Amino acid sequence: MGFRVECMDWTGGQIGNNDSANDIRDVDLTQVHYLSGPIGVEGAEPGDLMVVEILDVGTFDDQQWGFNGLFAKENGGGFLTDHFPEASKSIWDFHGVYTTSRHVPKVRYAGIMHPGLIGCLPSRE
Repeated sequence: MGFRVECMDWTGGQIGNNDSANDIRDVDLTQVHYLSGPIGVEGAEPGDLMVVEILDVGTFDDQQWGFNGLFAKENGGGFLTDHFPEASKSIWDFHGVYTTSRHVPKVRYAGIMHPGLIGCLPSRE
């Protein structure tokens, strides 16, 4: 059995492919970690071991990019806020398996995408 799952980025599309970090600064952190699922598997029972084969992970045709962001101290921050108190971001454009950024010139690397975490819900008991 095969099927396709289309997913949003973890911010639900709040970050734009632009040169401003205002969207990182102003991101609504109560609206993050969008999940795709749950996906029901007919006949599966709590405690069953399931094998999942992921055939492909990619981007939508009109969204061939990703981002890195440093959150502002006043909006959640992180462990680097003492060094980088203001929000900043870099946009990375995908070219096949490689990625480059207009914000980090002369850098090109293999940007291997991943599906995040996959797991089974525990029993309701």
